[in-house]
Amino acid sequence: MQMTSVNSKTKLTSLATAVALLGLGAIPAQGQSVLYNFADGNADGWSNSGFGSTPAPAISNLGGQNYMFIPLGGFQVANVASGNSFNSATLNAAMAAAAANPAGYDLSYDYYINTAAISGATFLQLGSFVNTGNGYYAQDFTSPYEVQLSGTQLASGQVFQGQVTVNMAAVGFDMSPTNTFYRLGLIENGNGTGTGVYYSDISVAPVPEPASLALFGLGLAAGAAFLRRRQA
Repeated sequence: MQMTSVNSKTKLTSLATAVALLGLGAIPAQGQSVLYNFADGNADGWSNSGFGSTPAPAISNLGGQNYMFIPLGGFQVANVASGNSFNSATLNAAMAAAAANPAGYDLSYDYYINTAAISGATFLQLGSFVNTGNGYYAQDFTSPYEVQLSGTQLASGQVFQGQVTVNMAAVGFDMSPTNTFYRLGLIENGNGTGTGVYYSDISVAPVPEPASLALFGLGLAAGAAFLRRRQA
């Protein structure tokens, strides 16, 4: 089945990808972070609900990577919140750090959309939201959307996949770091039968520091020089 990535909000660069391909490794990010990759086969505190705590979404392995499946239904379709014992400490720490320095934090996730399972759909748009204990709510759901598929794409029978990365400050997530409750959620807006999205590697993490990016560049240059010598 053909796999295609679509335009989405992203701060990923070809440099970072090339470094990873060269096997030079990643430089550990400084600060608090949280990652949901569902490697244990469990939903890890996520709910197939905009603001509730149930039901837990199904986890599937696609191409060697575990994803949670969230079907279309409502608008805020999934969330993970501080109240879950699985992740309250890690989630709270990462969200509080992002609240204190939103420009220094990114929200990221992988998506996988199998249009062969969808019928009668004319559009699909993805977004994200945050919610805190003091009642604060904000969403990233404006054009350009985090991911958007047309009716033609949804009727193609193809798989569309990729990664979204948005900066917390750039999308207006201005939370208070004094909260003790944080919620991170996903938005789906669309139509059709069987419409849904698989998500994995959902993270809130520090933006790579300029020094780290410079080291990435040095590593890339060294790797490229090594390859040229091997080919000579």
